[in-house]
Amino acid sequence: MEDGRAAFASLKDDIKRLGVSIDLVTWERIVQRCKSVQIKAGDTIQNQARIADNWIFLSDGVAASEQTDHDGASTVARFFEPGDFCANLTSVWTRDVASDDLVALTDVVGIAIPDDVFRREYLEGGFFGTYLRLKMMNAHLFAKELICAKTSSQTETRYRFLEQHHQRVIGSVQQKDIARFLGMTPQGLSRFLRSRKTGGS
Repeated sequence: MEDGRAAFASLKDDIKRLGVSIDLVTWERIVQRCKSVQIKAGDTIQNQARIADNWIFLSDGVAASEQTDHDGASTVARFFEPGDFCANLTSVWTRDVASDDLVALTDVVGIAIPDDVFRREYLEGGFFGTYLRLKMMNAHLFAKELICAKTSSQTETRYRFLEQHHQRVIGSVQQKDIARFLGMTPQGLSRFLRSRKTGGS
């Protein structure tokens, strides 16, 4: 598990990965307004009943967006891995309550960026604003792929999406969470994986 200093280093590395040059003066100003956060597995990161006021850059661990129906059954809408902004995007941007909870599936570390900092930098900022706009564009493109996979009637299509985008998830979260993402029971997932391994025989 990372400490706070390593979490900020992960954010800086992600900025560089997207080809954005860092202005160190601006970087230090942003760092002073943000803070590292550590959340234990099973704890709620952002609750749907409260308006979100932070954007969480996930630097270590796996989190999920969970939606609960009227019968109390929960499904996983999507997973978040290191490098993702793990936030109730609708809630934090519209300043309204969300339709999902964000939950840590493993111990996670992240950087909490206050909404006023995120919003100012996104709309007006220099290098950090450029970085945030690139991240949001990538998130939008990812969401389109996610919707296509989640709405497929084929379990194979949904599982291949996991293999393509979430190898870390497959290796680190419980099977029941994978099943909740795929829209099936853990027993159904086990049968699917056995059949897949044997080529459907």
